[in-house]
Amino acid sequence: MSNAHVSLFTFISRQAVLAATPMILAGTGELLAETAGVINIGIEGVMLLGCISAYLAAATTGSGALGLLAAIVAGLIAGSLFALVGVIGRGDQIVAGAAMNLLAVGVSGSAWMLFQNARENANLPTSLPQGAGFVAFSPAWADHIPFFGPVLLHQYGLFYAAVLLAILAAIALRYTRAGVILRALGDSPEACEAAGVGVKRWRFGVLLLAGACAGAAGAYLSIMRTHTFASDMTGGQGFVVLALVIFGRWRVWGLVAGCLLFGAVNSLQQSLQTLRYTQHNAIMHAFAGLPFELFQMLPYVVALVALAILSRSAPGPRFLGVAWQK
Repeated sequence: MSNAHVSLFTFISRQAVLAATPMILAGTGELLAETAGVINIGIEGVMLLGCISAYLAAATTGSGALGLLAAIVAGLIAGSLFALVGVIGRGDQIVAGAAMNLLAVGVSGSAWMLFQNARENANLPTSLPQGAGFVAFSPAWADHIPFFGPVLLHQYGLFYAAVLLAILAAIALRYTRAGVILRALGDSPEACEAAGVGVKRWRFGVLLLAGACAGAAGAYLSIMRTHTFASDMTGGQGFVVLALVIFGRWRVWGLVAGCLLFGAVNSLQQSLQTLRYTQHNAIMHAFAGLPFELFQMLPYVVALVALAILSRSAPGPRFLGVAWQK
């Protein structure tokens, strides 16, 4: 393999990890919630609330750390609202999640418009101040480690937090009492209640954790990877996370593998869009005649096909989405 091909492969791999990071973070929280028997299709909205909260806080205070904290708080609030409706109030979880998505679109759009108007009236820029956004680590010595250095050591700090969270979640679900309780909440909540475990209390708590993870994932998109905000910047990633939890069969490492696969396909389609205008060969000239929307839909098509193949035999929690009444 030539050096050019090696460099391209390394670049695609690094971009795949960049794209997978917010989905690993949000997906781990959603996996824990679904293991406990609660499905929140509003994860897309929670991520969007994290995006706008992080950006507004970082832009007004000049602190990326406060932006990340604001995103986590927004996720906690959104998670608690969903838990009040879907767990405490025993409302339909699918309807509550859909309402969360609609609420997030309205809140984020209105907040962004108010922010822009206020800054323009005060003759202030709407962009992030210098140093308000996070930058990826870039140790010089990492470039001397073949492949793994450029791919894994030139990432944002939240990537390492996501990896640590996934490891802890995998260990907890398999080896700890809390993991046994979470699995029992999804498969046999009546047994948990008989054993003195508060089903609603535990489900409420895990939804708070899932909300915080999704909020932090939103902050990754706005103040880390892009340093900007757009009304649709989540781009359906929350819905992809729901599919990838099923793709991974409610196993942490299956989820991580699915996120990396989606990130790799997404990075590949971006590279193909670039190469079709820079490479002078028949294949790339053929690609150049295709609309770019076909390339953008490629990772979502792959996710849907994989989900359709694997979901038939996916052993999900027995009481997933079923409200519990003592």
